[in-house]
Amino acid sequence: MISFEKPAEPSFAADGGLDAPVRREEDPYRTLDDLMAAVEALCPAWPPRAGFVNGGRMLL
Repeated sequence: MISFEKPAEPSFAADGGLDAPVRREEDPYRTLDDLMAAVEALCPAWPPRAGFVNGGRMLL
């Protein structure tokens, strides 16, 4: 059973996007570590944050 009919015209984004080669030369964890080091250099301390409001419910 098919729920939806196929559209008569193709999607306007069917030919969209760019072809990009996948780079696997570097270790992805090293790249992530370099990125996190740059973020830490730009913002070495966490900004001050207001305390939690005791609302009676703690949800994750």
